[in-house]
Amino acid sequence: MAIRKYHESIGEGHRNICLIPTSAHGTNPATAVICGLKVIPVGCDDRGNINVHEIEELCQKHAKKLSCLMITYPSTHGVFESSVR
Repeated sequence: MAIRKYHESIGEGHRNICLIPTSAHGTNPATAVICGLKVIPVGCDDRGNINVHEIEELCQKHAKKLSCLMITYPSTHGVFESSVR
């Protein structure tokens, strides 16, 4: 809700895309949807690590409507991913 209100406060209430890794716990996308965001899943490898290249591509693709990226850190599978900065 804070993210939505922030975007609205700066005249960018149209930003409604939230990127969430497919490895995230189900409460993450559920929370985003309850807050009025459209969830776009970000792929992960077979160990559950986030596909950083896919994040970059999705950020470019949805740049005009991108609101946020929701990453649990350490990750849902309990590691600090070295590719996430």
